[in-house]
Amino acid sequence: MKKALFLCLIFVLGACSFTRHPAAHNTPSPIMVGQGLEKTKPDPDARRRIVLAYPAAGERLDVVYFHDGRYDPDALRKINKLMRDRHTNTIGKIDPELIDFLVDIRKRFGLPETVSFQISSGYRSAQTNRGLARRNRNVAKESLHQHGWAVDFKVKGVSSKAICEIAKTMQRGGTAAYPDGHVHIDLGNIRTWKPRKR
Repeated sequence: MKKALFLCLIFVLGACSFTRHPAAHNTPSPIMVGQGLEKTKPDPDARRRIVLAYPAAGERLDVVYFHDGRYDPDALRKINKLMRDRHTNTIGKIDPELIDFLVDIRKRFGLPETVSFQISSGYRSAQTNRGLARRNRNVAKESLHQHGWAVDFKVKGVSSKAICEIAKTMQRGGTAAYPDGHVHIDLGNIRTWKPRKR
């Protein structure tokens, strides 16, 4: 009896320690490419600059969001605003490490700081996510977009598949390339998946 209880306890603890963030599985059937591996940290830069755009509204932001050993609160507010939920106009809090992920992807390609990340989806309210999930099988009901831990984007002139492959090697979280040319990255479990046809 004691042995059975002990084995049950080990199983429960193992299951609980599997996920760093809630809703880390952004799709029904992810491939856990980095299971058991430690996540890598952002590159140790003294200064970090990001250029973000939301082409549908003609919005663009060019900002240094990390300097003097800390994240700049005003710059992060501007990032939150550009990456807001466009359906409800709700501003959420974007995790700065998600922006670090974008910057480090850019650096892996050797692209200049002025390269723009064209954002198609940043923060999502629960209301927006529910609506999208009803219409699109690729939208998870517990999407990490709702926590400011995921972004969908494009980089002009750079293949989405190439970006996805680089993101996978970085071991920061989840990533997938979609047929319309956008890339998804997040801070959940290290995984990838093949997008479904709508």
